[in-house]
Amino acid sequence: MIAEPTRFRPGIPDAPIVRLNDGRVLLADSRAHIRNSLKVALSHAGLEKINQSGALAAVNDAIAHSLGPDILICDMGMDDGNACKLVTALRHNDLGRNPFLCVIGITWSPTADKVTAVANSGVDHLIAGPVAPKQILDRISSMIFRRMPFVITADYVGPDRRKESIRPSHVPLVHVPNSLRLKAIGDWNQYAFEREIAREVARLNTSKIDRQAENIMALADLIAVQTGEGGPAVIRQLIERLTFMVELMAHRATEHGFHHVTELCRACVEVTKTIRESYGPPDRTDVELVKHLGQAIRVALYPQERAAEFAHDIAETVTATR
Repeated sequence: MIAEPTRFRPGIPDAPIVRLNDGRVLLADSRAHIRNSLKVALSHAGLEKINQSGALAAVNDAIAHSLGPDILICDMGMDDGNACKLVTALRHNDLGRNPFLCVIGITWSPTADKVTAVANSGVDHLIAGPVAPKQILDRISSMIFRRMPFVITADYVGPDRRKESIRPSHVPLVHVPNSLRLKAIGDWNQYAFEREIAREVARLNTSKIDRQAENIMALADLIAVQTGEGGPAVIRQLIERLTFMVELMAHRATEHGFHHVTELCRACVEVTKTIRESYGPPDRTDVELVKHLGQAIRVALYPQERAAEFAHDIAETVTATR
């Protein structure tokens, strides 16, 4: 007789009882006794597919070539804090195939700087050690039934922790794919999930480039203001920042196959290079051109009819005026 899967009663009022036996967990901590104690607690809650790792390189490998686990529970101090870089790479779709997997970060020395670094990496939840198993189980319940929506900017992808009163109205919230929830409620279909991941990853890449273009326009505005008011050192610092942002945007556009946007990005790189190489204050026409290119990139990212031709025409016009 096949044993009945363990039922998990969430610590949330009115939430249905769920089964977690299909959920895959990756426990990452350099200390074996910590991993073992958490594994026992999670097993009692019904989680059966639990892998452990004591090295960050193994965590990277476990995520890199697949959809990864449904939950990553990770000591964020592993490898001198490089676990934060791993989670950031995951969220920005630079690692693995599922930037939306559920992540619980644990920090054993919760200084203000470390807590900020962990939060900015994009974890779903942060827990200060020592960790009680109930804390982990409560966070798992939360990610199943009331996972925070994500916000996508040029620099951050992860749960939106900002208060509504300070959230920019133009940055939408995204309810991301959640394999943990689908498995817990018995609605798991791998092929459907992979299609959903592909759609949302494409949207993520588009949103990131859009936010980068928006930031570039704002920075170009600031450079225009500072050219008349600020000193050479301040202006030079802003120009270096602008150069970095434009080159990063061009790289991402090329990497993710936005070919008509890539043409505009390259034109923007050329204009920014001219600004950077000038010895005096930047030419105001060049700064305005950067702003116009940023706007054109944003328009081209959300194409209506003939958007690719529109982007090409703008890029040719910019080249002709150089």
